[in-house]
Amino acid sequence: MSRIVRALMALATMTALGVVTAAPARAEPSGDLAAAATCYGGFVRKSLPRGGTGFDAGPYTTSTRCVDINVRNASVYPFKVCVIFVSVGTCNYWTTVPTSGAWRVAATNVRDNTRFYVRVVLAEYKYEPLVIDTAY
Repeated sequence: MSRIVRALMALATMTALGVVTAAPARAEPSGDLAAAATCYGGFVRKSLPRGGTGFDAGPYTTSTRCVDINVRNASVYPFKVCVIFVSVGTCNYWTTVPTSGAWRVAATNVRDNTRFYVRVVLAEYKYEPLVIDTAY
C-alpha cells in the first residue's frame, strides 16, 4: 500500500472517530481586523503650524476601543514619541514614527480611563505643519 493511500485511510479513520484535525493558521484573524478598525476609527488628529522642535499632545484618556496607545505620522517629517502618563509624569520609552503613515505602538496594555500625553520631538518642522494621529 502506498504512503498516500495509508495517509488518506488514517485521515478517514480519524474523521470517523471524531478526532478534530487542526485548521491552517491565518496570518490576520478577522476579529483582530475588526478590533483594529474600531481602535483606529476613533483616532484624534493634532496639527501644529510650521516651526518648532516638539510639543505635548493631550491630555487624552484611554478608552475601551484600544488596548495600546498608537500613533501615526501624517506629515512629511519623521519624529519620535513617548507617552507620559499623568499619574507617573515621565516618558515611558521612545518610539520612532517614520513618514510611512503606518501605525506605531507607543505604549502597550494600557488600562482604560488612564490619562496621558504624547510627547513629540524632532529636529525641526520648518516648512510644513507637523501632524500626528493618536488612537487610544
